[in-house]
Amino acid sequence: MCLICRRIEESQKTEDSFIIHEFKHSFFVVGAHQYFKGYCQLLLKDHYGDLTDLPRDMQEEFLSEVMLAGKIVKDHFNAFRINYSCIGNEVEHVHYHIFPRYEEELNTVENKNPWFNAKDFDNHKIDNDQARKLASEIRSTIVSSYPDIASTK
Repeated sequence: MCLICRRIEESQKTEDSFIIHEFKHSFFVVGAHQYFKGYCQLLLKDHYGDLTDLPRDMQEEFLSEVMLAGKIVKDHFNAFRINYSCIGNEVEHVHYHIFPRYEEELNTVENKNPWFNAKDFDNHKIDNDQARKLASEIRSTIVSSYPDIASTK
């Protein structure tokens, strides 16, 4: 069982303080680090190793969830743009990294690519209490700005 499948299985047994929202096909979660304030992930519930392996209807619905999660992060953190990353080389389970980017930090060469500073991500890890607080704050944006999805899975 892969790392993401294990995490999803565990989160269904106990409260996962990192979960922001459950969509039809994915879990929207706070990122384990906050090198980029507001960094989140979208974890596909079912195990697929590559986007091209998803059934066509799931591809379209999942991509809509990715875009909605990005919009929520962008709105909540007042980000200049969102960088999306779905690589799958390290963990072969479809998931997206959602990096909010801020105009002032994009002015330096080392910040153009969000993965450039990956070696420093562990220095910005958050604990369960911090994740719970951040997830709650983002959920409040969902409730106030996206009431149609706030009550759905």
